[in-house]
Amino acid sequence: MNNGKILIVDDSENIRSVLQLNFEYLGYRVLSARDGEEALHLIEREEPDVVVLDVMMPRQNGFQVCRKIKSDPRFSRLPVVFLTAKGHREDKLWGKDCGADEYLTKPFSTAELERVIERLLDRGERSRGAGGFDAEVEELRRRGEPFAILTISFDARALTTFRQKYGEFRFHEALEGVRQTVEVIVRADAGHASVWMAGDNVLKALLPGEAEKTSALRDRIALQSNLLLKSFYEGEDAARGYVLARQGQEGSELHVPLMTIEAHLDGGSAEP
Repeated sequence: MNNGKILIVDDSENIRSVLQLNFEYLGYRVLSARDGEEALHLIEREEPDVVVLDVMMPRQNGFQVCRKIKSDPRFSRLPVVFLTAKGHREDKLWGKDCGADEYLTKPFSTAELERVIERLLDRGERSRGAGGFDAEVEELRRRGEPFAILTISFDARALTTFRQKYGEFRFHEALEGVRQTVEVIVRADAGHASVWMAGDNVLKALLPGEAEKTSALRDRIALQSNLLLKSFYEGEDAARGYVLARQGQEGSELHVPLMTIEAHLDGGSAEP
């Protein structure tokens, strides 16, 4: 049974009731708030593990609430999921700009929301200062089991150019897509996944197994991640394999390669 604590914030009593019944059935502890101000008070007092947040609410809207959460050092790591009828692209950009971790639109699938919350809570457990990741590495060493640490890095210039041309929302979608790709591949092989975002352009994953197996996983992750990244580009950029950019006052033309990942393995060593 889950024991995470979810805060549902929505001015619709029906939405709050449906979500509360659903998540309590799954074993979560559920709090609810009718508006932004009530939500902020509950966050202070109850310290939930994740917030599911509507946008259009009285007193303070969801964008205002999310900004306050993410700008407060005490709660900046608190996952926020927007669940709203505002589904235009500019609304999603506002959500990402506010710092939201996910943006789902109504009508919604409760199964999809469940998966998002489970993933965010799982990620939070592992990413608190990388302590969980390091602890798992030490446990494998203690047990004498073979493993490797996969480090994935992105070219900084390609990331910056993509971000400038395609915007924040698609940029975060691309990075999150790579993270999910790594997680799915590792989980399918090992039954669980330890994946940690170490900064804006570095991702680490723990790969249990002998060198031959972890090398095969690395190659599969690199291939699928690079194919995924290419899909985020518009047709012309994807076809020619680079983005046209300008440099300096004269505006000289640059050909910036598409985003790709570099994947390196560091072999784990068991304790003697």
